Amino acid sequence: MKVTDFARTLTRFLSEYLPGQRNLSTNTIKSYRDTFKQLLTFYDKELNIAPGNVTFSKMGINTIYAFLDWLEKTRKVSVSTRNQRLAAIHSFYRYAQMENPELLLESQRVLNMPFKRRIIMPVDYLMPEALKAMLEQPNKETKKGRRDLTLIVMLYDTAARVQELVDLRVRDVRIASPSVITLTGKGNKKRHVPIMSKTHLLLEKYMEEHKLDLNGKQDHPLFFNSRHHKFTRLGITYILKKYFSSAKKEKTDIVFPEKIHPHMLRTSKAMHLLDANVNLIYIRDLLGHVNITTTERYAKANSERKRKALEAAYMEITEDVPNWNEDKNLLNWLQEFCK
Repeated sequence: MKVTDFARTLTRFLSEYLPGQRNLSTNTIKSYRDTFKQLLTFYDKELNIAPGNVTFSKMGINTIYAFLDWLEKTRKVSVSTRNQRLAAIHSFYRYAQMENPELLLESQRVLNMPFKRRIIMPVDYLMPEALKAMLEQPNKETKKGRRDLTLIVMLYDTAARVQELVDLRVRDVRIASPSVITLTGKGNKKRHVPIMSKTHLLLEKYMEEHKLDLNGKQDHPLFFNSRHHKFTRLGITYILKKYFSSAKKEKTDIVFPEKIHPHMLRTSKAMHLLDANVNLIYIRDLLGHVNITTTERYAKANSERKRKALEAAYMEITEDVPNWNEDKNLLNWLQEFCK
């Protein structure tokens, strides 16, 4: 079977351009790959075109719009996920127009496709008392409980993304003072995060108990399951949900969010630092944000929370609000002013 122009370009894009020229991480490349897996599934199921028969002539702006609508309506993805898929297609067409100059006009049309506006959801985070209640749940008398406690504390104290925690290896930990964890974030960018004294002590004991402080263990995952394989994101999510549910049942007098996910510990750390009046620049560096505007989202959420607290404590000064409609002189002045 003849190799199509789309198949040839897509193969080079995923296997050569993204890892070689863009130097993107494996997880990011997988996200791009998933976009085109879904696109080919759409062609197969909705347009009755086999993946091997897809060509650039059978693609175009209208087909891509139909694919994005299919994602939302049939696959029930969020607007954010829809925009991520479109961003991957944009990146592909930037590459395609260089490899296939005859596609320049159609590529420009695709690159002008706008992202869908999404509603900015409020930041989900744990209040300090809810976090404390959750940290009381692991059974410190068992090896598994001590491991889970260390994992949750590390996730919070370093404000790590869940994948950053999953990818941690023993070599990324500096136990000697000053204690530092090296996290590898998006785009393989590394950042060095200091850990607090209590977290340092907890981590040191954990590494001793699991014999991770011995020579030859540098490439061993820092957190691992019973088969000595590194945790998955789903595995960490399961651990958090287990202790979150038990804390919620036990501490009925504490306000908890409706549900929990690993990213919530990262946002909780950011919000707690803002409450402590830590400079936004320091918080940006801790979170590994490239742009300060990303971090400002937490500052806005913090300001909104303070506004609600002020409203709750507001004391009514007067019950009678003046009726400005009765002020004829003011109305006449406004009418004259607007002429």
